[in-house]
Amino acid sequence: MTNAPKYKILVVDDELTVCKSIRQALLREDYEVDMALSGEEALRKEAERHYDVMIVDLMMPGLSGMDLLKSLKAQNPDSKIIMVTGYPTMKNTIQAMQLGAFDFLPKPFLPSDLRGVVARALAEEKEPAAG
Repeated sequence: MTNAPKYKILVVDDELTVCKSIRQALLREDYEVDMALSGEEALRKEAERHYDVMIVDLMMPGLSGMDLLKSLKAQNPDSKIIMVTGYPTMKNTIQAMQLGAFDFLPKPFLPSDLRGVVARALAEEKEPAAG
């Protein structure tokens, strides 16, 4: 039995079904996955514990995904944040990347695409020790 710590991921989307489907796709990889249904809830959860990767919906009522991205990067510039949206525009993509998003994934996406982006973010987050 291994006691290796699991990577912690936070999924932030105002639609519960989207949160659940993203969570399900990531649980296959043995990650620890929490969900938040608003930007405000995400900030509270991030204050309680550090997440290795956050997957954030761009369009949410209240605190938007872009505003959440700004807040999270201000608190921790090294945060790995993947933005997702059903309304991809070049302007939003460029703005998110300029604000420090790790990547931008348009909805709908395949679970394998999501897992690939998360794996890349985690590889950059914690490089495995050589040897």
